[in-house]
Formats: sequence, structure tokens, C-alpha cells
Amino acid sequence: MERRKYLGRVNNYYIRSFSSQIVRVNEEDIKGYAALIKIDEVNHPLIVGKTCLYDDDYSEINFLPDGEHWQLSALYDNNGDIIEWYFDITRVNSVDEKGNPYCDDLYLDAVLMPDGQILILDEDEIKDALDNGLITWKEFDMAYDVLNEIKKNRIIDVAYMKALCSRLRLLFT
Repeated sequence: MERRKYLGRVNNYYIRSFSSQIVRVNEEDIKGYAALIKIDEVNHPLIVGKTCLYDDDYSEINFLPDGEHWQLSALYDNNGDIIEWYFDITRVNSVDEKGNPYCDDLYLDAVLMPDGQILILDEDEIKDALDNGLITWKEFDMAYDVLNEIKKNRIIDVAYMKALCSRLRLLFT
């Protein structure tokens, strides 16, 4: 089962109307594609636990780095305050034949909360995908290697993430 995610698109189950912009990032230390999504109206808010992730007038910055195996989604509330930084571990980050950036999701995810707490998500999904032959042992191991690399290189660090996302947001002004 392919889990392809295109940059700048949203889940229509939750989001009724939105706008998005995609730009190429070609700075010395960060290269890839970034998207700014402005959510106008939701069908219904997406609430996980006590945290509202999507509601009217929320926004999201996505970053799909070249040559990496992760994608970042930074979610902001209607006041512009960060809700969370969400990392999809990916099989590949690429561009299709029409020039649309995408990633193929490898099930395993990580979240950095504004208080610095790191959550590892969907370990059951990646194990099920392995058990059902949807991914190989090599991909399974790569997903965990990427997760550990992200944590080791301080990408999952509040100060770094704030600075990175501020730089990305400036690309849309």
C-alpha cells in the first residue's frame, strides 16, 4: 500500500477550504521544498487528546528536504502559536513527472511538542506494514535509523525548530 503524500495538500475529511503555496528552498544549509497551507474552514476540528490540530484559521508549514528520509509539518493555531512539529519518516522525497513534490510515508512518525517532549508514533503501524509485506526489513531498519538520526542531530529541538520554521515562513512573505 503506497502512502504517497503531496506537499501543499490536505486531508479533505477534516479541511473544507484552504490555500497553499509551494516554493523551492535553495539556501546553503537547507534545500528542498516548502509549503505554506492556510486553513480557511474545517469540516470539523481535528482533536487528538486535548490538542486541537486543525480548526478554522489555522496554518501549517511543510518542509520536504532534498536527499533526506523525513518530512516536517509545523502546525500553528489561529494566533500563530506553534501546536507541534510533526515528522513523517519517508521512503523517498521526490518530485513527480508534473513537478509536484511528494514523499512516500514509511508509517513511523515523531512529534516535538512546544515543551520539548518527543513522542514516537505509529510503531504499531510500521510493525504491521513489515508483517504484511508492505515494507521490507531494510526499510523498517532505515525508518528507525532516520528517527535516531533526527533526534541525534538536534533537529528535534525546540529552539532549532523555531528558527528553521521562522526561516521557512519568511519565504512566503
